[in-house]
Amino acid sequence: MLLACKLLKAQSLPRTVPPELVRLPYVQVIDLTRNYLNGTIPPEWGSMKLVSISPLGNRVSGSIPKELANITTLKSLSIEYNQFSGNLPPKLGNLPQIERMLMSSNNFTGEIPATFAKLTTLKDFRIADNCFSGSIPDFIQNRTNLEKL
Repeated sequence: MLLACKLLKAQSLPRTVPPELVRLPYVQVIDLTRNYLNGTIPPEWGSMKLVSISPLGNRVSGSIPKELANITTLKSLSIEYNQFSGNLPPKLGNLPQIERMLMSSNNFTGEIPATFAKLTTLKDFRIADNCFSGSIPDFIQNRTNLEKL
């Protein structure tokens, strides 16, 4: 049974992303979709046993903390429609169970890290409406289990 923070979804919360959620050790799903949250994703979340993180449709900015790569249980990272920027952390390529990585409509730059070739469990990878550079990585062409791009 998943313990989720779904009560925080679409509540018009006008605050920063709460690092205090790290004090809830049994929470596996953080769904902060459609609020008015700003600030960054707290690096402290990297110590949690999360299955899903979704601050979708907020005003969250800054870089994705490389500490999120420590969440070996993470299956879904949905950060679409925010104001994230910078390069994607290469360490995210070490997420062993990730199935959904939704990053569209942000301000990411640079190339997609070569380490993302290791994301063999990835089924849904959305990166549209960003400022990526370089060519489409070969691993995307060779991914037979990728269902959505």
